[in-house]
Amino acid sequence: MKRPPRPLVRRRRLASLAAWTAASQLGACAGGPARGLGGGAPAPAASEAEWRALATPRPTPLPDAVRLSVADIELLGEPAIPATGSVPARLGMTELVAAGLLRRADVRFVERRRFSAAVEAERSGDARARGAPPAGVSPGAELIAAVTWVPLGTGEASLEVRLTESATGRVARTLRMLVPRDAEPVGLARVTVGAILGALDELGRLPAWDDPIEAAAPAEYVASGVPSGALNSFLAGLAAEEQWRWESARVAYQTAARAPGFLEAEAALSRAARLRLGGTLGEG
Repeated sequence: MKRPPRPLVRRRRLASLAAWTAASQLGACAGGPARGLGGGAPAPAASEAEWRALATPRPTPLPDAVRLSVADIELLGEPAIPATGSVPARLGMTELVAAGLLRRADVRFVERRRFSAAVEAERSGDARARGAPPAGVSPGAELIAAVTWVPLGTGEASLEVRLTESATGRVARTLRMLVPRDAEPVGLARVTVGAILGALDELGRLPAWDDPIEAAAPAEYVASGVPSGALNSFLAGLAAEEQWRWESARVAYQTAARAPGFLEAEAALSRAARLRLGGTLGEG
């Protein structure tokens, strides 16, 4: 059973999640036609062929990969991000973790948040928002990962991952670790993915898989090196996708994905393209 890699920890003094609040103004893709993130002329709309090229398929899960969903991540002691599109810090972090799981073959990520809302809207007879994908059918999650981040008075923070059985509500595994209190968001999301994998490994639910990107899910915090501008573009893409504004989401995610190694932006861009071309939330 292959455990997630454990690279050396390098603790740099980086922008904290509180600084992320000030930096994450998402007005670049606030509404209307897609625009360049610099506020210039509207970007040309992508053709159907371009959308199809972006819609790379999800990895085929290994036969014994667990069906896993992620609940909202709690960031205690930090303010929400006041951003266009109502993307608070916990939602941005949740979607960074989801994007990190979407690209994996050793787990089968199951969309939960937006799928549940879409199913409830369909049951209530509400008209689907313009551009919104259908809910579809979900395979359902076997385990739900809940994550809590709590700042401590030591310059560190506690990161807790709790895996709960969906059918029974029983807590199957809990894993806790310390991370730098000023850990930057992408690095924090990646070590959260690593903690989820570690908890699955302890349960004997993590099949062997060679991840081609070793730094994607470290067992200890490592700074990602993703610049803040690329993170802001990712959040702008998320804000647009939450409102099903596909062209704005594409422009923002593509801008974010230009940052070397920003695998989460690439995964989110592919997901957006699949949904834009007729995919369902249940398929994720």
